[in-house]
Amino acid sequence: MRKLTLLLILTLFLAACSQDKTSTMSYDEIKKIMIDSLQTEDGKKALRQLLEEPSFRELLILEHDEVKKATEETLLSKEAEDFWKKTFEDPKFKETVAKSMQKQQQDIMKELMKDPTYQKDLESFFGQPDMQKQMETILKSSTLRKQMEEVVKETIESPLMQAKWLELIKKSGESASSESGNKKEASADGGGSSDKEKKQSGQ
Repeated sequence: MRKLTLLLILTLFLAACSQDKTSTMSYDEIKKIMIDSLQTEDGKKALRQLLEEPSFRELLILEHDEVKKATEETLLSKEAEDFWKKTFEDPKFKETVAKSMQKQQQDIMKELMKDPTYQKDLESFFGQPDMQKQMETILKSSTLRKQMEEVVKETIESPLMQAKWLELIKKSGESASSESGNKKEASADGGGSSDKEKKQSGQ
């Protein structure tokens, strides 16, 4: 970066010396001269040649150690850890992450199931006598039952399922309130008609 700074200073110095003015130029004047110079064909050609220089490109790229240090100080810091913990505690954020990953996982599984080679591999794998015996043993084991319970528990506690449950509860509450409102209106209409009938019979 120091070389780049020296290069810019040298460019400014040469641009200033190329002018016939004896007085000190202002910042705007120097800026205009540099912009005008870079917009010319010679300026563009010089800039392209400069960018093609390996040594100059190295100046524009940060060193690996600097990138690693910045990553560790920023992403692996205590503040970043607290930030990500709080972020993943947000149900909406977890739901968004789960949705973004779900689409990709579904696409991968669909592509695999369509692949004839993958289908044959599955058939040959599960068709082996030893594998069938192992599957029977696994299905009867208590370990599988525990794993299935954990899968069901994780499914119920997943952000997507929680969001769907909340949506269903909300819809059922709205439908229940609308039905109760309709019943009240019907009872009110029935009461009014009975009152009219009583009045007519009294007359």
